[in-house]
Amino acid sequence: MKPIVVFGAGKVTEVVYRHVRFQGEREVACFTTDPAFVPENGVFQGLPVVPFDRVERDYPPGQFDLLVAVGYQELNAVRRRIFEQAKAKGYDLASFVSRRAAYGDWLEIGESCIILDHVSIEPGVKIGKNVVLWSGILVGHHTVIEDHCWVAGHAVFGGSVKLGTGSFVGLGAVIGNEVEIGSQSFLGAGVVLTKCADPKSVFVQRDTERFRLDSDHFLRISKIR
Repeated sequence: MKPIVVFGAGKVTEVVYRHVRFQGEREVACFTTDPAFVPENGVFQGLPVVPFDRVERDYPPGQFDLLVAVGYQELNAVRRRIFEQAKAKGYDLASFVSRRAAYGDWLEIGESCIILDHVSIEPGVKIGKNVVLWSGILVGHHTVIEDHCWVAGHAVFGGSVKLGTGSFVGLGAVIGNEVEIGSQSFLGAGVVLTKCADPKSVFVQRDTERFRLDSDHFLRISKIR
């Protein structure tokens, strides 16, 4: 396999890079990012960071693949833009699937996907292009996750769910069986959704209310020591 160029130079990039390096199946040659975000010293994680507007000159598409490893800013529009620009430059877009994820020979994913540790993918699932599945997710049987989606850790999909293009699902969200969610929707942390939703729907769960006592007073009246 060709060595890879990783797009990004932030916290998400670091997490993905460390997973790739730990797994040891692909060599990372360098990082690339928009010129405004290149570090002053031109180095990230001990490797060179090349401005994206000239990366194909120094690391040509015929010799390197590219992995998009940035966050879900602007409801995944930034990741989609990078994906499309990298394709236009002629790169083959690499995916990373952790060996510590749970799946079988039924795994069906598009290019430029990231699947981290302890993601459980059941038979019949179809995952599109440029999808990120963070750690600890359950994707129930025959679920479809369309292109350019981001699913945060420990989300749960029932069977036969459909998640529309460009959507975001937050930490610990639960989506019931046979629920269809329209494109560019936002599901916040802890949301429980059992009914279908139109495109660009937003679901946000309220935070737990703060208890009336501070921790010192609470410990005095409780049995917690």
